[in-house]
Amino acid sequence: MYRAVLDTCALVPGRQRDFLLQLAAEEAYAPLWGSGILVELDYVLARLDAKRGRQDSAAYRKPLFAQMKRAFPGAEINAPKDRDYEYGLRDPDDGHVAQAALLGKGDAIVTDDTRAGFRTSPTLLDAGIEVVYSHEFAANAVSAHPQAGVESSWTSCRRGTRWPRLPRSSGPSWRGLARDHERVGRRCLATGPHPR
Repeated sequence: MYRAVLDTCALVPGRQRDFLLQLAAEEAYAPLWGSGILVELDYVLARLDAKRGRQDSAAYRKPLFAQMKRAFPGAEINAPKDRDYEYGLRDPDDGHVAQAALLGKGDAIVTDDTRAGFRTSPTLLDAGIEVVYSHEFAANAVSAHPQAGVESSWTSCRRGTRWPRLPRSSGPSWRGLARDHERVGRRCLATGPHPR
């Protein structure tokens, strides 16, 4: 199975995290993250919650991390943020992400970080680890596993707590939107990739 390290910026915002993790739950790929990535995620979420005035930030984050650990027991790689790693990155503070990919035998690093220098790291290039933007990774995973994409969209919508709800009185249902999404996905697969 394809193994991808999800960098902190792939795990924030929450909707993106939910969709990427649901794709993994649908077995479109195997997620990985380093212990340093979880530390970063914790303080990024705490900072965002403080900015939004959320009082129960720690009470929200603790179950999130427990759920991630429970759902993907082998995903965490021991790659602390507070160590020095020599991987030829432009931003040496991101060495823990490369370490997680190398130790976890990852196929890719999913990140939107263009400053770190993952794409030019000789170590990552030699290991054949590709670096993919979050939106490209999601599109590729859905293209390779269309049913997982539909199920992930449907499940994410059903959660309802953080996804928009449609009014009951009018308009299409989420189930109808999921069916439409599945039809569009099949049509896209039949016609091939869109030209850029």
